[in-house]
Amino acid sequence: MVRYQTQAVLRRAASTGPLVLVGVTLDGTFFPRYQAWTTDRLDLIKGQVALAPLSPVDAESPSEASAIAMREARAVWNGGRSPSLPQDGQSR
Repeated sequence: MVRYQTQAVLRRAASTGPLVLVGVTLDGTFFPRYQAWTTDRLDLIKGQVALAPLSPVDAESPSEASAIAMREARAVWNGGRSPSLPQDGQSR
């Protein structure tokens, strides 16, 4: 088994749009949410891409680890969209 450091990758379609889950990274390698998104790189436009830490994953292969990380990310970002955030430092 290998331990992978994982992050959720979120992106905005427009500068004022919501963050949407587009994939995960395993030790810096991007795994897209959908197989149709075959790009292995992200267009890192300031303010439009965010990385959020996920729990480390122990798995036999990168594909298994990416599936586990994606399940965790989807549980946090319901429907692929960012959760509602408190405004101006208010607690949830």
